[in-house]
Amino acid sequence: MNAIMPRRAARAHRPITCGRILFAFASVAVLIGIAADARAQGGRAAAHPDLAEAARALASGDTNRALELSTYLLKRNPGDAGAKVLLVRVHIDRGEWNLAYQVASRAVQAHPSNVDVLYYLGLAARQLAVGQFQRLAQMAPDSERVHQLRAETFEAQQRPADAEKEYAAALAVKPDLLEALLGLGRLERIRLACQEAISHFDMAEAIRPTFDGAYGLGVCHSYLKNEEHAVKKFELATKRSPSSGVAWTGLGTSLVRLGRIAEGIEKLQRAIALEPGMSEAHYMLGMAYQAAGDIARAQNAFKKAEELRSR
Repeated sequence: MNAIMPRRAARAHRPITCGRILFAFASVAVLIGIAADARAQGGRAAAHPDLAEAARALASGDTNRALELSTYLLKRNPGDAGAKVLLVRVHIDRGEWNLAYQVASRAVQAHPSNVDVLYYLGLAARQLAVGQFQRLAQMAPDSERVHQLRAETFEAQQRPADAEKEYAAALAVKPDLLEALLGLGRLERIRLACQEAISHFDMAEAIRPTFDGAYGLGVCHSYLKNEEHAVKKFELATKRSPSSGVAWTGLGTSLVRLGRIAEGIEKLQRAIALEPGMSEAHYMLGMAYQAAGDIARAQNAFKKAEELRSR
């Protein structure tokens, strides 16, 4: 159980950072780009004949004419999503990424569910982000933020060993860099190097208390059988993020291991109410019911845990 919980938690509570955003933009763009482009170039133009001439101008490389037409069409019909997408594409073809982002940002406010608008907004944002990150790397190639960015990118690529090295390099430059302390501690926790992880989480908590710090300490103390310490840290984690199912699962698990069965059952039930699909929570609830002598409920909980694991 100890070996399972940290890995699941790593997936559920990994912070959103610049490296992950950049990697996510690249991945999503590849997945939806072909479909979005096809609709933007073909189906949408066919559905709106007044866009056909502008689309043809863009396809032929006449971006000046395409810009003129798409701008005119938008003035005539400001609510036309197809015209907005076309204008964004024109700016992209012209290398005007800031303008493309501005148009797409306004478009997504009016059309929050339009796949083409979302795609081109992501494309423009990705390009701008790449440019800024490249500028940062050129200006300060050995800075703590560049090492942090590389670490986050390696994490997104599922290269944890490389990520750890880059987090360590960031801390060598700036020992109190909170994000690097939490990132390195998280990776150490996932591979169950809990003594090292506790050291980094403690340093992070001294800088600024966070959910990640408290939760990481709870998991590591529980793995090392320090359940009293684990309960205190999990309680902090649930206060900082009351909707975190994994934190309530950790708290309930430690309480059960301390023999505080009724309290543990209550916390595990709360975890399941928040995240019904967590097999670990159902399994530990079964263990708690078993310890309480409620065999029927224990069997139901174990059965549910097994069903979830087999999916």
